[in-house]
Amino acid sequence: MVNGPDYHFLQMIPVFSGLPDEVLRELLVRCRKKKFRSGQHIFYQDDTVEHLYIVEMGLVEIYKSDVNGRKVTLWPVDAGKVFCLANLFAGRAFANALAQDDSLIFCLPRRDLDWILAQHHELALHFITCISSKLAAYASLLEDFTFKNVQERLIKILLTHSLPGKDNIPVCRLSQSELACRLGTCREVVSRSLTKLKNEGLLDTVSTGKVSRIMLKDPARLQDLGEPF
Repeated sequence: MVNGPDYHFLQMIPVFSGLPDEVLRELLVRCRKKKFRSGQHIFYQDDTVEHLYIVEMGLVEIYKSDVNGRKVTLWPVDAGKVFCLANLFAGRAFANALAQDDSLIFCLPRRDLDWILAQHHELALHFITCISSKLAAYASLLEDFTFKNVQERLIKILLTHSLPGKDNIPVCRLSQSELACRLGTCREVVSRSLTKLKNEGLLDTVSTGKVSRIMLKDPARLQDLGEPF
């Protein structure tokens, strides 16, 4: 539909901002929307990449894994975000993409992306900005793995992924398994680190139905512990 919900959704994507209406309509015609079930891979590491992906609904996890199946989550991609841009120009996927929830994703073929870039060179600047932000995220991740121990990296994740809860106390909604994937370690190591911080009076757990959340009782002290230098 020419000015329907799909068109307005693409219009709100930052990387496509500023494109003329007729280009967005042509882009929509060239996109194919696909449903991915929770737990289904969009692509695997080292796959040939032939599409740019735009998440309309759901959540996608970008992660790397080794031959033993150990997993490191690089970043999540939620609704309104574009992913796989760097992979398109590299030729092969440098990581895996997994639908964590049931997801609806627009898939734009590489040949059509090339057509868009040929028509509108200014779009390349948006793409360079997008790729640069991911490069910076990689650099930050490498720095953390190189110079920080597990507890320091755990604290950084807890502080980064917390939202105000009851009495405005920050609460992290990531599970211990998700924390382990972000840290590139096992769940047992995360559990021991959380217990240590809890015994020091810095954390507590709150139950929401069947799910336990991590409450940050003293964010200032956690901040000091997470930045030792």
